[in-house]
Amino acid sequence: MTTILKKLAVLPAVMLLASGCSTIVNAHRQKAELMSNCVQGQYPQAQEELDYKLRAPSAFNTSKVNTGDEIMWRLEAGSLNCITGRYDRSISHFSRAEKLIEDFDERAIVNLREVGAESSVLLTNPNALPYRGWCRDRIMIPVYKAFDYLGRKDEQGFQVELFRIRSTQDKILEDYQKYFEAEDKAMAKEKAKNRNAASGVDANAVMRDSRNGELSNALNETRTVAHRGYANFLNPLAIFLSAYGYARTNNYQNAVVDFERLYKALPGHPLVKQYYATCLRRIGRPVPAELKDIPSQDFSMGNDHVLVIFANGRSAALRQIALYIPIIFPGYATVATVAWPVCEFYPAPFRSLQVTADGKRFETLPLADMDGILAAEYTRRLPGMIVRICLSTAVKEFGSYVATRAAAHANGWAGLATAAGTSIYKVVFNTADTRTWEILPKEFQIIQFAMPKNRRIVLGPAGGNQFNIDLPPNCGSAVVLVHAPSHHPAAFNCQVFPLNK
Repeated sequence: MTTILKKLAVLPAVMLLASGCSTIVNAHRQKAELMSNCVQGQYPQAQEELDYKLRAPSAFNTSKVNTGDEIMWRLEAGSLNCITGRYDRSISHFSRAEKLIEDFDERAIVNLREVGAESSVLLTNPNALPYRGWCRDRIMIPVYKAFDYLGRKDEQGFQVELFRIRSTQDKILEDYQKYFEAEDKAMAKEKAKNRNAASGVDANAVMRDSRNGELSNALNETRTVAHRGYANFLNPLAIFLSAYGYARTNNYQNAVVDFERLYKALPGHPLVKQYYATCLRRIGRPVPAELKDIPSQDFSMGNDHVLVIFANGRSAALRQIALYIPIIFPGYATVATVAWPVCEFYPAPFRSLQVTADGKRFETLPLADMDGILAAEYTRRLPGMIVRICLSTAVKEFGSYVATRAAAHANGWAGLATAAGTSIYKVVFNTADTRTWEILPKEFQIIQFAMPKNRRIVLGPAGGNQFNIDLPPNCGSAVVLVHAPSHHPAAFNCQVFPLNK
């Protein structure tokens, strides 16, 4: 009992200092104004807020630097700076995020296996652990950095980032499998160490509880969206760009590896089928029977083309709801109300982007469903998350119960004071871990075509305003990146990146 009391008294202060403010105020709520500015195209205001969050830290300010939330804020700042053309600053933020992720990964599994980091989480909440990023976060870092290098007119840096993508995608799967295994073992160890508390809660019963209707509805929607995701945390845009990078250097042997991977993930996608068939013919390999009638592309993937990438809509996020957990100990029963993260999805503002070049009309096609990628990973993590929250809640309730009963036995007023203190403690740390990278699109769409003779394209969202874009006269090819997080005209952002021959 004395040990429990000491932990309840000391640990909150320690964990609050080590973590970010999302331990008290959930991250999605913290970013409400930031995302409102981004969706409305008020980018200077959004930039000002991120600069403030990531200002130099001191003992008395609320900077996110050197907190457990720094990676999340760096990712937001990296993507916003990329969108607004501050490419050097974007690279700086992403490079810092990569370094933090690398440092965390070196410690994460060791902590889970040896140090007992889970014990801290059981007495506070998952926000007490540093944010290590979702799988889609990690693969999008080299993607955005590739755009940054294009913005700097550094094609070598662009190619380097594209060549990193394949190994990054493979490493994500390998690392997360190791982490999931280590986390499962750590939670089993914590269950054994907290048998009395663990015996008071049934995770399956929690999921069936009729009071958790909001959770059931949210999970049903998430599972539906998760079916649009891809196996092994695959991000089709990243794999496509990896293939694009190899094709740009006439390395079609390597490009076909990525196109084959894309074809297996999206066997019915018309563009993917055409890319794969074209690349196979280019290197003299046989084309699968089901693709023999697919015509080759009428443009060169290496040169004299325009690639349009459409970042449509606003990414899914995590919001906080109430989860009801029945707790039963001998002589004591209660229903704990705890904060829980669920996916929140936003409607796509546009169906597609329409492009006209040399009198021909093209339309972007969806390639990467970013909502599906997040939903699939959330669904994969869900069983472990449920076990964690149930055990965490049981440990807190059991500690509160034992401490209050012991204090009341010694002195009635002490019992009341202890009950009040432990109740405040549970309320303060009742925050869902809603940390995600939100300045991302709902989906990525693409279209690629031959460089128009007059080097002019007209583009615009279906049913929206059209824009004339003149491509530089001396470029060999061009990548056009369009962001449209909402219908708001000010939010529509178009960047043209010329490529050398």
